[in-house]
Amino acid sequence: MVRFVRDQPDAYIYSSFGTRIFIAGFLLALLYIGQGIMVYTSTDKILSLSSLLGKDSGATDIMGQLVGGLILVTAVFVPLASSTMAISRWVLKRTYKKLEKLEVDSRRSQLLLMMARFVFLGCIVAAYAPMPMIAESAMSGGFPTSSINYYQTKFMSLFFTLFGLALFLTIISPVLQLYQRTGSRTLILAGLLATLVGASLIYMGNTDWNVSVFSLNNEEFKSSFGTTMIVCGTCIFFCLWIVARNAKSILRYQKMHFTMKLGE
Repeated sequence: MVRFVRDQPDAYIYSSFGTRIFIAGFLLALLYIGQGIMVYTSTDKILSLSSLLGKDSGATDIMGQLVGGLILVTAVFVPLASSTMAISRWVLKRTYKKLEKLEVDSRRSQLLLMMARFVFLGCIVAAYAPMPMIAESAMSGGFPTSSINYYQTKFMSLFFTLFGLALFLTIISPVLQLYQRTGSRTLILAGLLATLVGASLIYMGNTDWNVSVFSLNNEEFKSSFGTTMIVCGTCIFFCLWIVARNAKSILRYQKMHFTMKLGE
């Protein structure tokens, strides 16, 4: 058994990697499905929080609509980016560091993860980019026309284009890492699922969801967003489940091989 551990030192690391990937897939699925359900059932309640700040999110109060939209962005969209980034860092980055200690090449996967992190940060910046102009207008008693125009015409498209790209880079990172190790054909299916998730978010952000943040409480958007998030959460879970299953199979097959060698 000592000889086995020395000959296949990365098998145990990949087994641990598989466990972490499964946990990440489960957490991400809960996050996306939960956010989808929350938007479908509680959007009106979230928008009504603007009344706590003395603003009315109704159609007659533009500033109230702006505050309500910012609350919805903060409660739904920003947590999607920040939570995905945190989960991926907790699961993937630590595992890649362990692989490095065993001189296993993970530079490409780490590069993808680093690129995803910067794009996720870009999502958060896109969510709050007009805030300085809004604050300046509030202090001077002016009207933040450009900021309102941004949230009405550009925000949803920009945010979900960046978010779809960042999510794809995050999910494809462990797929690439494991494909370099095993070359398993089932990982191609995992890659297709990752592509489907990222492409779906980018497509929806530039078509059906490319609406004003002031009108996100309409039934069409809530139904579309909720359904898409549930489908994406399910695809993410199965994608990372495939990765986890393949990662854990390395140790199982190596043990089987070593047992057969001992019997010869």
